[in-house]
Amino acid sequence: MTTSDYLLYTGMFAAIRATQLGTRRPDLKRLLLPVAIVGGIGVKYLRDLPSGTTSHLIELAGIGAGLLFGLGAAAFISISKDPADARLTTTAGWPYAATWLAALGLRLAFAYGSSHWFAAALHTFSRAHHVPASTYATAFVLMALTMITTRTIAVLVRGNAAGASIPTGNIRLARQFTA
Repeated sequence: MTTSDYLLYTGMFAAIRATQLGTRRPDLKRLLLPVAIVGGIGVKYLRDLPSGTTSHLIELAGIGAGLLFGLGAAAFISISKDPADARLTTTAGWPYAATWLAALGLRLAFAYGSSHWFAAALHTFSRAHHVPASTYATAFVLMALTMITTRTIAVLVRGNAAGASIPTGNIRLARQFTA
């Protein structure tokens, strides 16, 4: 992983955390923006998915880890309906941030370790199982995208269950479904 990749992931983490920690009254656009950001970044890595059974298993492991981290993050978000206007209110604190930090730490530790701590073992494994190097980046992008999507869906479902309204803002397609 290059320095720009480290900066990209760290910046993405900081931006998403800065917009989600504390008490917020998100609209649909604010909830979907992180999914769009990670999806946009993911285009770089998901253009040509590596093939092969082991590669697909590694990618599925990334999706599984993203699902677990996403559910964990969602569990640490309080969802409520503002009594004044029935609007969705979310509250996220340090356990929520710690979940995201753990996911980022896993990614960065693997990236650093694959170049320094266990480079030879990873190379041997990859060669023996015909796993292209790009598989690992793909798995982590899928992990991040799954984590953010899972968290977003959980907030939307829990907000709906609480009877909270989620303004659609200027998302024309969303207004057609909620009208």
